[in-house]
Amino acid sequence: MAHAVVIQVKLDPNSDIEHRHAILNEIVIPEAKALPGFQKGSWMNDGAGIGVCVIVFDTEDHAKAAVTPMSPAGGPPLINSGVFEVEIEV
Repeated sequence: MAHAVVIQVKLDPNSDIEHRHAILNEIVIPEAKALPGFQKGSWMNDGAGIGVCVIVFDTEDHAKAAVTPMSPAGGPPLINSGVFEVEIEV
């Protein structure tokens, strides 16, 4: 059964969107795709300083192993993270 890593981070709401997207596209997303069991991911921003990513993996073990690499020191400040079983997708 698929499992998702959900990570919530603090973002600077005044940061440059092109810079954020460059970091995501050039560093974060390729690193996520390289992790064992990666299936898909979404990176979201509420525009007020909170970013959330949801990355789906093929197994719970792969999802748990991805939490640390996807929330590295030097990245945005971590607010919350967890691993969740994917019950239904549409």
